[in-house]
Amino acid sequence: MTPNDPCSPTSVRPSWDELPLPAQESVETHLGAPVTGARTQAGGFSPGLAVRATLADGRAVFLKGAATDHPVHGRYAAEAAINRSLTRQVPVPRMLVSWEAGGWLLMAFEDVGGGHPDLSPGSADLPAVVRLLDRLPRAVSPSPIPDAPSIVSVLGGGSRSWRALADQQAELDPWSTRHIEQLAAVEHDWHAASAGVCLLHADLRADNMLMRGDDALAIDWAYLHQGAAWIDPAFLVTQLIRAGHTPAQAEALLAPVASWAAAPPDAITSFAVAQAGYWELNSRLPAPPGVPYLRGYQASMAAIGRTWIEHRTGWH
Repeated sequence: MTPNDPCSPTSVRPSWDELPLPAQESVETHLGAPVTGARTQAGGFSPGLAVRATLADGRAVFLKGAATDHPVHGRYAAEAAINRSLTRQVPVPRMLVSWEAGGWLLMAFEDVGGGHPDLSPGSADLPAVVRLLDRLPRAVSPSPIPDAPSIVSVLGGGSRSWRALADQQAELDPWSTRHIEQLAAVEHDWHAASAGVCLLHADLRADNMLMRGDDALAIDWAYLHQGAAWIDPAFLVTQLIRAGHTPAQAEALLAPVASWAAAPPDAITSFAVAQAGYWELNSRLPAPPGVPYLRGYQASMAAIGRTWIEHRTGWH
């Protein structure tokens, strides 16, 4: 396995045995039975706990969490709050309960048993992933958290990445160097088409989805924002390219998705530019604590993003 494999280790996670004893014992208080077995899950970039656990009464649950004094605690708290707002119509594993104990925030989810979808060309999982992109906005529009901030207010700062790289006179690949001013000129144009009341996942990747039979479910709702429904499919395009599709093939796969089909083409192009710029700029930062593979991933995704932009613009 490599960091490009959604199931490969891409962060440094604590094992169940490394949790403080009060945090371990709190599971019995909240779920009615203690943990008798725990398998740490690979994939993703968070340094938090992620285990598939077996309880003494035979039930299987998925446990995740973070220390309350860890920098990612706020993201986990947001995920717990988002999951509490999701109705049973939303295609996600149900969160059973969340709590704090022993200096940790913990969440327990139903363990759906399936693995991550295969996004590669010809995969039998692709139809379910495409259906998920239609199912999600129907279930979370309008947003069940009406005061969720707009995606532009949260991510809009990332739409100045190419300008920052230009101002820094950063050393870039030849294609980016040739087109830096064009990239900087359009990287914020998607904002005008981003308004909406759909609760957005905004991080759909293979390792943020699980298969349950013939259905794909979204997991790891760690970001609170709302906007136009086309944005979640747009996030997935580069993941499809990463999995082996050409940009044209990736876009063709999304053709049946209603929100994608209705999205302004120029907005999609601008979003592609902004996304690649964000990855390029952030790949140059020091690695966050416990996430040694993130910057390498961002550098590889910046290169993938450039192929998508070139496909959409024809810039050579």
